[in-house]
Amino acid sequence: MGNQRGIDELLGLWRIWERGDPLPQGKTKWRDVFAQTLHIRRWGIEETLYETGMIERWRDLVDPVSPGQEIHCQIELFYRDSPNKRRETETAIRALLAEIEGAELSPFLDIQEIAFHAVKVSLPAAQVRSLIDALDSGEDELGIQLFKFPGVMYFRPTGQSIVTLDDGPGMDIEFPGGVPEVPPVAAILDGAPNLQHDALRDRLLFDDPDNLLAQYQPGERKHGTAMASLVVHGELQHDQIDPLPSQVYCLPVMQPNPAARDREEHFPDHVFFEDRIERAVRRMIEGEGETPAQAPTVKIINLSIGDPERPFLHSPSPWARLLDWLSWKYRVLFCVSAGNYLGGINVGVPNGDFAALPDDQKIERVLKCIDRQLSHRRLLSPAESLNALTVGSTHTDSAGDYERGQRMDILPNEELFSPVCRFGHGFRRSVKPDVLFPGGRQMFHVPALDNEQIVVPDTGVRAPGQKVAWDSAQEGGNAKAAFTRGTSNATALATRSAAKIYGVLTDLKEEHDEQIPDELMSVLVKALLVHGAHHKDRTKDLLSKALKNGNNSRRFKEVVARYIGYGPVDIERVLACTEQRATVLGAGEIHENEVHEYRFPLPADLSGRNDWRRMVVTLAWFTPINPGHRNLREAKLTFQPAEKWGEVPLKLARVDADHNQVSRGTVQHEVLEGRSQISLYEDDGHILLHVTCKPDATVNLDYGIPYGLAVTLEVAEGVDVPIYEQVRAGIRAPVPVGAAGGNR
Repeated sequence: MGNQRGIDELLGLWRIWERGDPLPQGKTKWRDVFAQTLHIRRWGIEETLYETGMIERWRDLVDPVSPGQEIHCQIELFYRDSPNKRRETETAIRALLAEIEGAELSPFLDIQEIAFHAVKVSLPAAQVRSLIDALDSGEDELGIQLFKFPGVMYFRPTGQSIVTLDDGPGMDIEFPGGVPEVPPVAAILDGAPNLQHDALRDRLLFDDPDNLLAQYQPGERKHGTAMASLVVHGELQHDQIDPLPSQVYCLPVMQPNPAARDREEHFPDHVFFEDRIERAVRRMIEGEGETPAQAPTVKIINLSIGDPERPFLHSPSPWARLLDWLSWKYRVLFCVSAGNYLGGINVGVPNGDFAALPDDQKIERVLKCIDRQLSHRRLLSPAESLNALTVGSTHTDSAGDYERGQRMDILPNEELFSPVCRFGHGFRRSVKPDVLFPGGRQMFHVPALDNEQIVVPDTGVRAPGQKVAWDSAQEGGNAKAAFTRGTSNATALATRSAAKIYGVLTDLKEEHDEQIPDELMSVLVKALLVHGAHHKDRTKDLLSKALKNGNNSRRFKEVVARYIGYGPVDIERVLACTEQRATVLGAGEIHENEVHEYRFPLPADLSGRNDWRRMVVTLAWFTPINPGHRNLREAKLTFQPAEKWGEVPLKLARVDADHNQVSRGTVQHEVLEGRSQISLYEDDGHILLHVTCKPDATVNLDYGIPYGLAVTLEVAEGVDVPIYEQVRAGIRAPVPVGAAGGNR
């Protein structure tokens, strides 16, 4: 029914059903569909304006005292497969704009690979006011054709402010000098940093094709400076300075807003996120026009920004689809922030009573309050991207003791997520955020009155939090630091960790003379970045006590994953093995209906023992996308043992994420444990793992799908089983890359 006639027929059948009349012969199959349907209508104002929040935003913007005011917005169009049809739609939009004396702010943007067709426009306030009046009066027929043109999918806001940080002078800090000699592995797309800051001087490969740095004044480069500081150095601690050995490529994509009171950074009204990000990545890796590739060695791209006007609902945004396509095309990993929620939290009791509660009761109460806010705490676009790693933040930092002042910690547990974090699920209820990294302890202001119940976040630059390089307008501003918090920080630390993992992989390649193809390095980094994640028992207990009930008890693993994804990452577990822990890696390209078989050797001394053991298996891949299909993801990869987990010699069982949910994205991460007696096995005992590939949003997969695989086996520290040595001895190749045999 993909045409007008089909739509008319469907609506006719629906009207028959609504009247209670029998459906015509041959159409009775629709009964089951209609029985589950609340309403069917043509696409119209409800979808184009109300669901996007555009009408309410226009109510706030339209000033009846200034009839000559212009209202800017973005018009997203239904994507037509035919280029000629798309040009016809553009011609029609221009004509409809001319009818109401509107204008284009930008050329039409047409990105076929993500099915995105849109234009930025300026509308006369009088016409917008006329629309609002007509809707308020209940008129059935709108007089302005643009607002009911069938080619329009959505009207959306434009010119969003993306990040806001409080002002403050910062504190003095000393940084050692140094010039990294290794080409960049990580990149940052953000606001412009202070290139002369002592923490960053000579450590960034800065590229500014649009000359955005020139638009900043001293003290306005806070977010870009902070993100660069965290990627390069991590949290700043006086006794631990550990800069990355490689440069970090930095290209500004935001700029100050001269019309805003605080000149906060934003994307201007005439600029598409999608266009600026696509150009930046293409320039970085492929080159732009006559300009050669500026940083072709980059494997990880940090994106600590999101669109506050586009929380994730049901379908991935164009920005998210863009990251999916770029990740697939260039084989790069995007680390994307889940987003922050800076609204107040109603703790449900007067502040004086809340302050007197024991910590566990505070935590339980706040978790329930946050659970009631979930509809307002959805991920911010592009955090729903399938191929990207979405990063949430834990409520922890390295700041140590601090002056409390008129602030309080409403969630006093550093293993939990930050109380300002946003949460999943992702597309098709996949695991999002993927992982958590430290985002700083987030304090809240103590209300002025004891009977107040709403608390709001403190966004100042005092401890606690994560100490970062700070752009200050004061004299000596190139050696300042401040404390900040949030998922932006957590994402920058994830990017830094990914760069360190890349360094370890490079060393392994050289040490073992292994030839991991360059195009597989980023997807292997992706697998390893998730590999160090797991659900901590204390976190699960707190969430269960506060949120588990009869309605969600059977799917409570999904509830936990909504808040913490696969869990906080212990990066040190990824970067090094111990005597009681061994990690084996694999990577390759797999085609449709192939099976890649991996043989994981079991330590001989573990046979027949009764020790606790844990196996962690992580499979990550980059998928091509089909934006015309409701599933979007073209490639579905999975791993499973040749026999059931409970039947392998180690007798393992899943302990963290739901086994169905882990198969909905592009990372399958399984944590398995065993406590019963291990089966006896011979010296060559092993577990066979099968990696398979099936088409999802396509009939046939025409490409090899890049993937990375990591498998870790461990026992408790102090157990006298040399896991590392015996696993290593059982591997025919020291670093198994590609399938260790099997069907291809």
